[in-house]
Amino acid sequence: MSSKVKLGFVPASRGMFDQALAVSARDRCVDAFRRAGVEPVVPPGDLTPNGLVGTAADAAAAARMFREEGVDGVVVGALNFGNEVPAALAAVDAGEGLPVMLFGLEEEGVLTREAPRRDAFCGLISIATALRHREAGFVFPKKAVGLADDSLVDALSRFGAVCGAVSGVRGAVYGQIGPRPAEFETCAYDELSLMRKFGIRVVPLPLSTIYARAAATPEKRNRKVYAAMESSVDRSRVSDMDLAKMARLEVVLDELVEEHGLSGMGIQCWTSMQEDYGISPCFVMSRLAERGIPCACEADIHGTLSMHLLSLVAGSPAGLADWNNSHVERENVFSAWHCGVFPASFSSSGTKLGLHDILEQSTGTDEGKYGTIELSIDEGPVTMARVTEHPWDAWPLLLAEGRVVDAPGEPPGSHGWVEVADLDALYADILRGFPHHTAIARGSHGSTLAAAAYFLGLDVVVPLELKAGALEIGPEPH
Repeated sequence: MSSKVKLGFVPASRGMFDQALAVSARDRCVDAFRRAGVEPVVPPGDLTPNGLVGTAADAAAAARMFREEGVDGVVVGALNFGNEVPAALAAVDAGEGLPVMLFGLEEEGVLTREAPRRDAFCGLISIATALRHREAGFVFPKKAVGLADDSLVDALSRFGAVCGAVSGVRGAVYGQIGPRPAEFETCAYDELSLMRKFGIRVVPLPLSTIYARAAATPEKRNRKVYAAMESSVDRSRVSDMDLAKMARLEVVLDELVEEHGLSGMGIQCWTSMQEDYGISPCFVMSRLAERGIPCACEADIHGTLSMHLLSLVAGSPAGLADWNNSHVERENVFSAWHCGVFPASFSSSGTKLGLHDILEQSTGTDEGKYGTIELSIDEGPVTMARVTEHPWDAWPLLLAEGRVVDAPGEPPGSHGWVEVADLDALYADILRGFPHHTAIARGSHGSTLAAAAYFLGLDVVVPLELKAGALEIGPEPH
């Protein structure tokens, strides 16, 4: 969903150890970066001796290279014992607040008097100490890394996702399309707090401007989007006029993404949209989320942040759901539901455009209410994530993993029955500190998301045990 992540690689070496072994390991590690789907930025042999980092001068050269290349994170690999101060300097001086991952290589075989040795197991402790002295956070693989298997590739892949999420969230720009609903104080937020904490900027955009621009969009663009919409969903219940309105709305929102560099949006999806424009915008929001532009309902900007962070870690779209209802027959099963805004890729059984039943029932008319996505999430693992801010200057992130299951009942809109290990424990933590919306994505991403949250300075709340991940989180940040 994003461009390839760049990772600076510090091949840490100490001169008294076998340099040929270190050089060979360096090259094999670079290959592991590429296999992990990340772009390695590593000192070449004409910048530092053998392309390794073993002195303060080497560290300065490597850090300068990392800054010039704009890396998203730094990986320090102890190819032998390493030299802790240069290794730490190369990482810390590469850029302010960059995520750092450490790893040490296993020995080539059983140690003997004659065999070349790395001693990376010990040396990595010293490198970690040097980073702690500099108050730098880091993560590291949960198991010892060897070059004969894919353990390093797996760790680098997860760390790449962490770095992509951190760099994607920091400095992001979100559009707020209309104010939040008056009755939904749960969607209130502090714009300046977002700016101070994450560098996130919010661009407020009035609904009246959206409607005026939609009415004036070029017909050629409208027809192109209309055709794409018509071919992607069962729209048998929706009139040509309503679908054309959805197409015009999508054209305008796409233009705003380009004009303002938006990474996501929070949209007031009711009731002005229905009363003043004549549709429900859920289908349009779903299509944008599918393309990597998360759109939160009810102008929930913290929901936008939650969706954005989760989608970056997952590498796939996220939706916004209500923690809606516990199942009356199935223990530890709840409905992850919303009016109809989930990405279409959540379901392999197809989607159809429907009616916003709640608004139709409350107003007694279906006029202006079409545009929701009717779908059931495919069975399988899912991750839920919610960022919020507390008045005492805390930024918690609730993380939970579960599994969509087949259970009796099918509410209207977009939904899935999610089974978790202990719904009561999860619900208790939601009541203690989180609103009723959560980001949701398919797959198990909790451990990787926790690592990204660590570097973003979020306080992770984990009511239930997460599936084991590839990375261990380092010292508490300062």
